[in-house]
Amino acid sequence: MRVTVGTEKRVVHEFGWLTISAVLTGLAFAPVGWRWTLLFAPALWLAWLRGGAGWQNAWRGFWWMLVYGATVSWHASPIFAQQAHAEWLGGIAWALALLWFGLWGALFGGLISVLRLQGWRWVLVVASLWTGVQWARSLGALGFPWAMLALGLAKTPLLMQPAELGGVWLVEWLLIVWNGGLVLVCQKQSRVAIWGLGSIGVLWVGFSAWSLGRYRDATEMQMPVAVVQHQAETPLKVFAPAIFDEQVSQWLQQASQRGARWAVFPEVAEPYTLTETAGGTASKRLHRWRQWAEHHRLSLLMGASRFDGKDYNSALGFAPCGAFACYDKVKLMAFVEWSPPEPFARWLRGLGVAKRSLQRGEQVRALRLGQEPPVGTLLCVESLFGWVAREQVRTGAQWLTVMANDQWLIGDAVRQQYADFCVVRAIETRRWIARASSVGISGFYAPTGELVASLPMSKPGVLVYPIVPCTDQTMYVRWGDWWVYLCLAIVGVSSLRRLARGILEEWG
Repeated sequence: MRVTVGTEKRVVHEFGWLTISAVLTGLAFAPVGWRWTLLFAPALWLAWLRGGAGWQNAWRGFWWMLVYGATVSWHASPIFAQQAHAEWLGGIAWALALLWFGLWGALFGGLISVLRLQGWRWVLVVASLWTGVQWARSLGALGFPWAMLALGLAKTPLLMQPAELGGVWLVEWLLIVWNGGLVLVCQKQSRVAIWGLGSIGVLWVGFSAWSLGRYRDATEMQMPVAVVQHQAETPLKVFAPAIFDEQVSQWLQQASQRGARWAVFPEVAEPYTLTETAGGTASKRLHRWRQWAEHHRLSLLMGASRFDGKDYNSALGFAPCGAFACYDKVKLMAFVEWSPPEPFARWLRGLGVAKRSLQRGEQVRALRLGQEPPVGTLLCVESLFGWVAREQVRTGAQWLTVMANDQWLIGDAVRQQYADFCVVRAIETRRWIARASSVGISGFYAPTGELVASLPMSKPGVLVYPIVPCTDQTMYVRWGDWWVYLCLAIVGVSSLRRLARGILEEWG
């Protein structure tokens, strides 16, 4: 009986600390924004994972990720209820999402137990394993790199600057290395651990400060761009095309008077679905946008639903000279724009899964419009994936836009978390980003990742800001996810060494 009571106390003690670690880590994100917790809270979790058995670490990883995910997303739970057929079904959808999130933690915790390493070798391999797992959960149709630790640093661009070298994955790796180093310092108090931790901090902050100064001091030809935030928090119950067109004309007039060369509208800003059929409403709407571009002498970017035998989510460009360009969204949001095959789609219909999928675009590419600098158009969820922005820059994009429909994202905290990905994309590519959202956040992100200007949330308006098109390519743009591949190689070599050592020991 004593053993049972003692065991229960140890379990409660252990999972209590894991819960504290997960909650503190989650509070680094909006709406709380305690980003400094990322510099120590994950270490409490890693300390319990060090030296644990396989099934124990799997449970520790699962529980930590579950609580961490719930802390980051509790304010987003109404979104699930909004999409589902009933509020309780929305709760089930949120629980399933957290379960899926927790399973990645279980995978990470279970694999750690296989790597019987010590000291800084353990830290480096664990950080590499974490980076590989985070990368894996961003792959495929279900991929969704939400709640990455690095995104909690979005309000501190200084610490995000290494992303130009290895993408957000390098920053993710650095955070785990830092917290793993804290574990060594607290458990051993050795000089090697202290010197190692100090060296990482100096290199990290030193490189970041140098990068910030380098890109802040850049002075080149500027191009004024306008972003339009066209919806209020409460949508109109009755839509009047004439009123909408009058508002668009007024916004474009304001942008033109402020010297803008471009005006960027949000995703699906055009209220009608545009078809390829000659004549009819679609042709009239396209003609209307061409007229606006010519009349106001502005290059226009706007999001629209497009039907060409299949449904597309597209960005359309109109130049004053009459040039036209189109980009179709390549990365679709799981369960909202992409639906799993039958019978799974039918089983999940009550949870808010889309009845049918949109058609993916054929390729990621920069959008070219007349003689203007090529632009990369990231449609909503595409801004969460570094490979989309990277490929657009590789194909010539000199600046980027994020066109988002955030109306359905309930609450400012969710919208803030969503917009924070622009910080990473700006640093990875060293491009200016003009973000146009239906309700916010709409604004401009410098190549340093800093939000330099924005419109008030949920208030329609126009914002003009001078940006600088760029043709340089960062290491991340040129080499892609090379840091992830290096991390996977480190984990693979360590695992093979562990396996070989076990075989040799068995053979004597």
